[in-house]
Amino acid sequence: MRRKFQQIITFIKKQPKLWLVVFLLVFTSLSGVIFYNIFFPKEVIVKEEEKVIEEESGPVRLLDGIAVQNESEINPPIFAVQVENMVDSWPLSGLSRADLVYETLVEAGITRFLALFTEGNSTGAIGPVRSARPYYIDWAEEYGALYAHSGGSPEALQIVSGYNVLNVDEFANGKYFWRETSRYAPHNLYTSSDLLSQAFINKEAKVKDNFEAWQFKDEAVVEFRPENSIINIDFSSVNYLAKWQYLKDENSYLRYQGEKIKKDKEGGEIKVKNIVVQFTEIIVLDDVGRKKIKTIGSGEAIIFQDGIKIEGEWKKEKRGDRTRFYDRNGVEIKFNPGVTWIEVAPIGTEITFE
Repeated sequence: MRRKFQQIITFIKKQPKLWLVVFLLVFTSLSGVIFYNIFFPKEVIVKEEEKVIEEESGPVRLLDGIAVQNESEINPPIFAVQVENMVDSWPLSGLSRADLVYETLVEAGITRFLALFTEGNSTGAIGPVRSARPYYIDWAEEYGALYAHSGGSPEALQIVSGYNVLNVDEFANGKYFWRETSRYAPHNLYTSSDLLSQAFINKEAKVKDNFEAWQFKDEAVVEFRPENSIINIDFSSVNYLAKWQYLKDENSYLRYQGEKIKKDKEGGEIKVKNIVVQFTEIIVLDDVGRKKIKTIGSGEAIIFQDGIKIEGEWKKEKRGDRTRFYDRNGVEIKFNPGVTWIEVAPIGTEITFE
């Protein structure tokens, strides 16, 4: 071992320049490392623990996703009222307070509404109330609703008893309606949420236990909303051109009809969070103009929310199921909590969005 060490010493003495170079290289490298760490210290990244903030989400109503105070308010009784839309019936009552509305054609290019109200939504007058049609009964059954109307087409009156709805026909239940003397018949029949609530109690009705709610989401924040836009749905004549103006700041759609803002008799404007245009087959059945409307199956749909247009489809497998809506990728639409209007239009109806 000593001999090997002696050999190394002798080699160093014989090669002084080589070892000087080695020494300078080592010294320079160490100096560089020290200099860098002093003047360019390495950033120390401390990974903060991810914080999962669980918002205290209270109960929400199944019909429209609105937050409620108590569990008992999640699935309240739903009242579906057949409200007319003839020009002679304007202004209507209670429509601005509806929680969900269907609009589609009856006879002569006129549209009619099925306006849904949850119990506790105090409305005052609702109407004018008009006659039933089979397709409105089909939509009312999706909610197990009380269905308020005044008579109906022969087919509607024949089938209504076989549906899962509480049939409150004015002809047999006059005490839950009244005639407004300042108007002439048939545009003067009204009901109210209080009267319909009393009918629900008196008839010992039950809510639909297996109610199929839609999915709901948070609204788009104002920074991600587009500018104001206009939607036009041309049902027939100018009086039945449904026009919706998107209001960016409110993230809502304002209803026009006959080129005027649609206000009810009480002065309320109709503002909604979601609009669905559901295209389907609509066939004229007779000389009166009564219609058969396809409500089961599938078809094209356009959904408007947050100022944007989503093309997709609607599906309903069987009677009593809830109609559901999907985008082009087959993903179910999540709606904004609040009022939704469903515009059921014939295939080929002109829709503009600008």
